[in-house]
Amino acid sequence: MFFQVFIMAKSYYYLINVTMHLYNWNLPSSIGLLLVSMLVMYIPYVIVFFGSVRNKFLQLLISLYAFEFISMGGLSLVTYGTILYFNPFIGLLNNSAFLGAINFLILILILMYCWGYGLPKMRLSRNANFKVLIILGIIGLWFIMWNAFGGGNNLLTSLFTFNFSGISFKPQYILSGFEAGIAEELLFRYAFLTILLAAFKNDNYRIFYAAIISSICFGIMHLGNITAGQSLANTLNQAIFAFGMGLLMCGIYLYTDLFYLPVIFHILLDTLVFSASGEMMSGKVTIADNIFTIIETLLFVAVAVALLISIYNRRNRSFSFY
Repeated sequence: MFFQVFIMAKSYYYLINVTMHLYNWNLPSSIGLLLVSMLVMYIPYVIVFFGSVRNKFLQLLISLYAFEFISMGGLSLVTYGTILYFNPFIGLLNNSAFLGAINFLILILILMYCWGYGLPKMRLSRNANFKVLIILGIIGLWFIMWNAFGGGNNLLTSLFTFNFSGISFKPQYILSGFEAGIAEELLFRYAFLTILLAAFKNDNYRIFYAAIISSICFGIMHLGNITAGQSLANTLNQAIFAFGMGLLMCGIYLYTDLFYLPVIFHILLDTLVFSASGEMMSGKVTIADNIFTIIETLLFVAVAVALLISIYNRRNRSFSFY
């Protein structure tokens, strides 16, 4: 069952290799056909094999499987070793994994529907406080700017001094930012959070359990960056930061009922960092980096806990996310 994903991809791979002398796969129409087919060819597979799964733990594993193996690696499996692998546009999509994010968007919405869950919430909660929203917006925008462009000669001045020199909005950086914001938020703040809330539906503290567990998983996922050549110290830093950020994104989503807020935050955060630093992976970690990571994480956790407590107090036993 699980190997069928690779069989489907390799079948497409052999089709391209066998017909490349008879058909020009680099034509825009051919590439368009390839991309559209990549977006739809796994739909019957996930519906037939996973649509009837009701176990919550298996649903979490299937969501992760759909993200990591079906969506993120699909285009590379099909095009690697073919004439299309050297196509600049295909290379851009492979390197940024943007097509994988769109693919995952389609698959996870279908899976969640089959499992009986609703779509991501897009209507502002009536219980959201306007002043709190303003504060969250100011803190979020400041952090995005500071994280990407923070300058200054010391800790205090770096908080309010921004350096915009050297920024480069390359297509790969932009698409990679969108990939992270769309796919990762769908996986952890939509699928994982929703499934975990359902799993703990009979527990009064389910919003805390669901938010913490999904955020831990979000942090653990970033440990995989070490396989891409990133140092162990930087990978650990990134995982800790991801946990804090994930918890904050859970708090914002649950408080506002607006799924697109964490998506936009994540897209801007990654896109601007990539564009300002000029690289996808971080370099050497200093003591200052460790201190900043701890401060950032504690700030995120504090705000997230405040939001979660607010949600708990106002909904408590009547809380129903889906």
